[in-house]
Amino acid sequence: MSFHDLAIPASLSTVSVTVFNVVDEPNTVIVPASVFLSPVLPGRENLGFPVFAFLIENTSTKQRVMFDLGPRKDLENTAPVIAEAVKAGVVSMPVSRDIGEQLQDVGVDLQSISAHAHFATPISTTSFPPSIDLVFGQDMATDTSDPKTQLHDSDMAGRKLVPLSFANSELELGGFKSHDFFGDGSLYLLDVPGHLDGHICALARVTPTSFVFLAGDACFHPGLLRPTPELHQHFPYPSELLAATRRSISATHFPPPDLAGEFDLATRTTPLLDIAETGYFEDPPLARKAIQKIRAFDINPDVFVVLGHDESFMSVINPLPATLDEWKTKGWKERLIWAFLDETNPAFRFNVKVVP
Repeated sequence: MSFHDLAIPASLSTVSVTVFNVVDEPNTVIVPASVFLSPVLPGRENLGFPVFAFLIENTSTKQRVMFDLGPRKDLENTAPVIAEAVKAGVVSMPVSRDIGEQLQDVGVDLQSISAHAHFATPISTTSFPPSIDLVFGQDMATDTSDPKTQLHDSDMAGRKLVPLSFANSELELGGFKSHDFFGDGSLYLLDVPGHLDGHICALARVTPTSFVFLAGDACFHPGLLRPTPELHQHFPYPSELLAATRRSISATHFPPPDLAGEFDLATRTTPLLDIAETGYFEDPPLARKAIQKIRAFDINPDVFVVLGHDESFMSVINPLPATLDEWKTKGWKERLIWAFLDETNPAFRFNVKVVP
């Protein structure tokens, strides 16, 4: 199996991808898990996650774009649907230094960034110059008079909006209609609706034969992707995890149990989690189809799938910011792919948690 199985064209052009975490600490984030995931077990009602932003630089032209910017510091002053949740204490995402400030901390001139290619939710554009274009799928609603919108006029003020139409695209990668952003095969934007109409993901070629798939908000937890029969085949779980999960994962909530009534990872061939039927996803059936397609990237040895809010990510890749270009030689995929099932991992949410 290789990237060719996903119909990705060959190219020698590459980009460099650097990941930042915008929120102060994942455990300070307050978001109801029930709007993203199912099932939500007692004691696991909150989803405290990182919020990743990605700097992407074409290694030949040096052109820079961002994929996701993370939240603003002042979420209480954004779209009403977000502001009301923040003021009610239902949602909290503490940000001490927004992504613009973090980029400047590592010497990145914000004027050198030409576009933001994941424009969907309340984002931190305020510290960026107006020269940064906002790129999004054509079907995304940008009407801020809609009471359900997560966008605010200040997110877009003075900026060029660049809607991408995938309708006539002849390029399809892993089942997703795609757009060759730089025109050289180094960075593709993929049409991945479900979370929102017009939501996009990115596929970045970091070496001629290895890629980073940036999932954005299409998938919030690795348990939505794993396990699958193909994952068992191509990325076998560590032997010690089989015994550990018998004790740690609730067979009552995650059947079927083995003959001893315990969870059996070896025979579990469907992902442990499903998306929430109501809440964050505009079109749950379409979102499920998108996640099904992302699984094909997840099992491919040439692709490193990075979720925009993966709680397990920083247990392997830390501190941030970090460059992802050498993920394959460093073995990060193998180390990360089953990490969410370790009971000590922040992403673990598969038993009842007793809260003092």
